[in-house]
Amino acid sequence: MRKFLFVLSRGPEDATRAVRCFQLAKIAVEKGHDVTVFLVDDAVYFTNLGMSERVKCPTGDALLPYLQVIQEKGKILVCKPCAATRMIGEDDLPKGFAISTGVALIDIAEEAKTFSF
Repeated sequence: MRKFLFVLSRGPEDATRAVRCFQLAKIAVEKGHDVTVFLVDDAVYFTNLGMSERVKCPTGDALLPYLQVIQEKGKILVCKPCAATRMIGEDDLPKGFAISTGVALIDIAEEAKTFSF
């Protein structure tokens, strides 16, 4: 088993990158790997599952089904200052999401294969 870190900085405005990030994270977690998705910048908007439900890329792939697998089998971390700037707090997060920091991101990256979207 390997550790994989997926860093997503794009929000709903870039559906293709967001969907591909969660799609690849889903593949990795289903293969039994330790997977963390770290949301920064506008990607923190994906903490709103109602908004996430509407995100699809041109191929028709939807973000939410991939995200739900990561919620269940992986970790989704949310940048604390990015969330605070967008008025998203710990109480606003769905199950499987947690507020985190840049220090934690770097700590995870030290041990993980890292992908950035």
